[in-house]
Amino acid sequence: MANQLPQATSSEEFSIARQVMDDVADYYLANGGPTAARDHVEKAARELLIYDDCTEAYLATMARISMAEKAERQKAEERQQQMQSKMIAMIKGAKSEQPASGKPSDNKSEQNGTEPQEIVLPQKLSSEKAMRIWQKLEEAGFVDKYFQPIGLTRTEVALLAEQITIQLADENDNLLDIKEWKPYETLWRRKNMKADLRRALTQDKTSEFRDKIKRLFLPLS
Repeated sequence: MANQLPQATSSEEFSIARQVMDDVADYYLANGGPTAARDHVEKAARELLIYDDCTEAYLATMARISMAEKAERQKAEERQQQMQSKMIAMIKGAKSEQPASGKPSDNKSEQNGTEPQEIVLPQKLSSEKAMRIWQKLEEAGFVDKYFQPIGLTRTEVALLAEQITIQLADENDNLLDIKEWKPYETLWRRKNMKADLRRALTQDKTSEFRDKIKRLFLPLS
């Protein structure tokens, strides 16, 4: 007598197809996320077509993955809202901490003529990842709480903008050239930053400064 494969004849009976797909989904949801889980469940489904309830099991597992994707999107939106709230709080804090009239300012951005209350991050530089970059730079002493460079030369500022752009670039961006200087020139009230970068490329210290910034950004990659 030919061997017969186990079949699930009712929802209450044990289903090999459902169990395998659930196991695959559980593993990749925890080790790769919904996209990876979806890809691997689809591969598993092709191998489990020998079971009568494969389609039913596949649809049920995909429904679970869809719920996980929805939860992931909600968490991402919440993180974005938290970062935006933090940015607004930082700007409001800058307003409330302005020195009294006639007193010297300890903040370099104010000494250079930049008024904290007027600082608004360009959209390109206020994303969730961008805010983590600003936090890293402030902790390392490269910028102050108003996002202004501290103690950097013009060429170093240009190199800093270059490395921030690389961190924020997507797959379609050309990482070898900064095409949008405007957000940095607006934020830092500078001009001709592209020329500053060209000049930086002729200096011996450029490699060392770049490496320092790259190491700082390494946990963000």
